[in-house]
Amino acid sequence: MADFKKSYFNELQDYIQGGSKEELSKTAQEYLDALYLLNNLRRKYGKENAISFIQKPPLNITYRRARLMFDEAINLFYADDGIEKQALRNLFYEEFNSAAQVVLLTAKDSKDMEVYGDLKMKAYKAKELDVPEPPKVPEELYKKPNKIYTLEPKHIKLERANRDLLAARIDNMEIPNSEKTRLRMEAEIEDIDFIELFDEQEKKTKAE
Repeated sequence: MADFKKSYFNELQDYIQGGSKEELSKTAQEYLDALYLLNNLRRKYGKENAISFIQKPPLNITYRRARLMFDEAINLFYADDGIEKQALRNLFYEEFNSAAQVVLLTAKDSKDMEVYGDLKMKAYKAKELDVPEPPKVPEELYKKPNKIYTLEPKHIKLERANRDLLAARIDNMEIPNSEKTRLRMEAEIEDIDFIELFDEQEKKTKAE
């Protein structure tokens, strides 16, 4: 018989989450059997009766350990990714549904059906099926955007600028000739003179 003074909960949790591929030790298997028994007794006779039962022979588990093992049974058989609140929601959902099924099978009048409907609604809420699902994040917000760099307006469905009109507008601007030259090069009206641009930038840096 397993030593129920020690908890094997973590070992059992790893065993289940790992797809039950590894072999359980004999003591861990006996511990799992005890938790399984606790859970079945709870479903049929309630929490306190289940805890009371495993305190008696042949298990002889102390009251304190029995209560701790009861909590472990709930978390082991109802937990969802280790979230204890979700484990309780799953537990309540099952209990309300089970109670509703009993009422449905023994219903004699409309009042019994009202009780049935109330229990089903409680199960519905226990599972949080009444809570709206969070809106889905549009794919474009987390997908890496495709960036296209181009000097051709047609690639982004724009018409090419009229270079003659653009040159005339630049010439009519009241700015220094050096700025006009830079704008004409940036607008591809003139070939880019990188040496001149570097010299111009160097002059600005020294002036600052």
